[in-house]
Amino acid sequence: MASSILPFTLPSLSSFNPSQRPNLFHLRSAVSQSQNFGLKASRLLRQDDKCLSVMASGNLSYAVTQEHVLNWVKQDNRRMLHVVYRVGDLDRTIRFYAECLGMKVLRRRDMPEQRYTNVFLGYGQEHAHFVIELTYNYGIDSYGIGNGFGHFGLAVDDVSRTVDIVRVKGGKITREPGPIRGRSSVSALIEDPDGYTFELLERPPSPEPLCKVMLRVGDLNRSIKFYEKACGMELLYMRDNPESKSTVAMMGYGPEDKNTVLELTYNYGVTEYDIGDAYAQIAIGTNDVYRTAEAIKLAGGKVTREPGPVPGINTKITACIDPDGWKTVFVDNVEFLRDCSNL
Repeated sequence: MASSILPFTLPSLSSFNPSQRPNLFHLRSAVSQSQNFGLKASRLLRQDDKCLSVMASGNLSYAVTQEHVLNWVKQDNRRMLHVVYRVGDLDRTIRFYAECLGMKVLRRRDMPEQRYTNVFLGYGQEHAHFVIELTYNYGIDSYGIGNGFGHFGLAVDDVSRTVDIVRVKGGKITREPGPIRGRSSVSALIEDPDGYTFELLERPPSPEPLCKVMLRVGDLNRSIKFYEKACGMELLYMRDNPESKSTVAMMGYGPEDKNTVLELTYNYGVTEYDIGDAYAQIAIGTNDVYRTAEAIKLAGGKVTREPGPVPGINTKITACIDPDGWKTVFVDNVEFLRDCSNL
């Protein structure tokens, strides 16, 4: 029996407005059943910027060109806002970051009903700088970092002096200051009280001292495509290191010397990692969490939190995971700035 075709017109994502969202989500509620429950995908009947094709045979196809989605994502106003991770003793960690690394507490958010506290630290105000968000869950004093998380990058003007301060304060140095292999710049590795590694990088004064987050991935090309299409990041460069049997890809929203970047590391032959329960996520600003969630899905990503306000905070967010399980949260830009100014 021949399949009949029911055409629908899908509004252009680049011209979408909030009043149109209910129609899109009502339509998606029917389509998502075929996507989420493993029904056989139907063929792509038409592929242009404004076409949604549905086969009446029971197999549904949501057809929007990835090129169109990527164009919208690239036009969005995005910036890496902060990195979130869990610690077992807030006071101990804050003291280490302040005394050894020169960070300042920017704000604190206590959520007694949800039994957790957030503390934001960094080198400048949140509206303009990438910062750290520490999470303390009541009664939990330790976490497993796993072997997938790599390190945080911290740009300093004198690596040796910073290492001396860490040593005097009783901190742990895991690699003494020295030149980075194949380059003239100097670096060192230290650990904070919870076991998170910081790579100290000797650089001229930087607008973003918290300059990178390094995560290990099992398929570098797959991860690059995800962060380009679902997150709208740019591949800044790749560097292969045959001696260490690894390849890195630097991803971000602008040049490495002016913006915090995401460093994805692939170790030859390693396809899986234990991501632990200590590291949580990176937060990225967006002008529209609803459009962002749609773009993630259409790019093949997995949304783990549908767009909407966070209970008790009321800031709109959406969240997704990458192919290796690393989480990213997108935060409404306007409401993020409101939170920063109110707390």
